[in-house]
Amino acid sequence: FACIDEAHCVSEWSHNFRPCYLRLCKVQGWAGGKKTHPKGSQRGAERQVPTSFPAPPSSRQVLRDRLGVRCFLGLTATATLATARDVAQHLGIPPEEGITVRSAAVPSNLRLSVSMDRDRDQALISLLQGERFGCLDSVIVYCTRREETTRIAALIRTCLQGILLKEPSGIGEPRQDAARRKKAKAKSVHRPLKWIADAYHAGLSPAERRRVQKSFMSGRLRVVVATVAFGMGLDKADVRGVVHYNMPKNFESYVQEIGRAGRDGEPAHCHLFLDPEVNFLVWAGRGGGVS
Repeated sequence: FACIDEAHCVSEWSHNFRPCYLRLCKVQGWAGGKKTHPKGSQRGAERQVPTSFPAPPSSRQVLRDRLGVRCFLGLTATATLATARDVAQHLGIPPEEGITVRSAAVPSNLRLSVSMDRDRDQALISLLQGERFGCLDSVIVYCTRREETTRIAALIRTCLQGILLKEPSGIGEPRQDAARRKKAKAKSVHRPLKWIADAYHAGLSPAERRRVQKSFMSGRLRVVVATVAFGMGLDKADVRGVVHYNMPKNFESYVQEIGRAGRDGEPAHCHLFLDPEVNFLVWAGRGGGVS
């Protein structure tokens, strides 16, 4: 038996950020020194490989043929039926053996909001200074392009330089608020007092990515401005805010990315900047299988 967690990566991420996932897929064939990405992967381009070496066995072949694994289970928090079928095909699981897709609900502790702004940069700065985000310790800002993450991180550092975090305002039940204030006070020793932002994307060196992630995990770094490369396998339960500077490619991705906030069950805030050129209803309907 073999269980593969984050199984959607087999379909969506195996071509660049997690190439090791590609080794879980069946090697389709080799010809002319080129290996084509498996059908359904997000990048259809061919990758040049040396012709003087034989094709290495895929991990699936190793698991099945050499270790005698006969049962495969792929798990993921969010997947459309199309993604599930694609993963099953890559793992050599016949459709008749069973593909189960369950709608992923948005966690009830997430506070969602959207806006459409002419000046998105200024709107982002105002949002981070506002009542909802102004007191949050750990915030992820997602951008589509790598160069955008660097620019937005610099923008946040410049515009919010010297501005201290706001104290959280209590809402809800008085007893719960008192407990949260006590918990926040105890945590304030490690709380970053200023707006500190860094960029994170797959184009950075491994050492730089480790530095940014370690700083964010420890609480020294308040804001990470990142591509979706940041967050996969992130084991930080107290992410308090997620902002999408750009709209994700589909609603399925949006649900997965906001799900990285508030995993400790405490309230967390998520904001989506809408693209005026994208029909929101059509975009939201693309994530079939996610409600």
